[in-house]
Amino acid sequence: MNKDKSYDVVNDLLKFVLCELKEKNMSISHFRIQKAIFKIKMELGQDHPLFDYLPFYWYRHGPFSNVVSKQFRQLKNNNCIQYSAHTVFLDDESFNEFSHENKLIDQYPIINRISDRIFADSNLFFNKFDEDIYLDYAPFHFMHPFKYVLYETTRDDDLFSSLVPDNYLNVFYDCLSDLPYDKLLVDFSVSFSRIFSRLELMNDENQFLNNWRYIIKPVQLSWLTFARWVRIYDHDAFYNGDIGSWKHELENHIKILNSTVDKFEDKTDNIFDNSSYAPDYDSFEDKMMNATIGNYLKD
Repeated sequence: MNKDKSYDVVNDLLKFVLCELKEKNMSISHFRIQKAIFKIKMELGQDHPLFDYLPFYWYRHGPFSNVVSKQFRQLKNNNCIQYSAHTVFLDDESFNEFSHENKLIDQYPIINRISDRIFADSNLFFNKFDEDIYLDYAPFHFMHPFKYVLYETTRDDDLFSSLVPDNYLNVFYDCLSDLPYDKLLVDFSVSFSRIFSRLELMNDENQFLNNWRYIIKPVQLSWLTFARWVRIYDHDAFYNGDIGSWKHELENHIKILNSTVDKFEDKTDNIFDNSSYAPDYDSFEDKMMNATIGNYLKD
């Protein structure tokens, strides 16, 4: 595969998207721009000549492209992109330069028609757009409830305020039941099952909501660990050379998940005696947890 061509295609398409946003006086985050480009790719279809030159893989945020990210950073470093409240937009000088001529769009005018539909979608500014990407394109249907129910509830106080433990556990069980069989996922599946079993016990004793703060870390880490597996399972050929390092990273995070679940079980053995829960992660685990969860929240 011609990787240089991927960078050229992505560069032209990214400039086009940024120009469209500027022209329409719209501003969205870098990660939503990634999803907009992914949506364009998917609507072009697998038979389109550009499909293989827009390389993505599924990861923590959904579909993600290192190539888009690298080209975006290059524009940022060249001071072409401005920031405001976590959204991005082109400066006037760059807009005039990039919109003057775009051979990619001239060659494939269908991109213009697809982008018009995407930018006309009011959901583009909201999480609903991201959720629709999951619902329409995620490799497994349970990834949507896994992320937007199990994981997001641990991050959003509004979601927690309306949480019904039985419903949460039903979603958890469905996700657990639908985990694909893969030798790389065996240890993860065991840890995920242990979390579910402990949550059931807590719920049976009417201690689920009272001890929600103890549940947050293992549930968050379970999603972030699974995301490291799914990029191995679902990625474009452009990233085949990364599989070895991805597998090694997954192995490390499964170990951290196992250790986290051990501590979760140990510390919640005595929750009914009103014992305190104060995880004492060692320095290595603490660094990995911060790198995993901290960077995700920062993004």
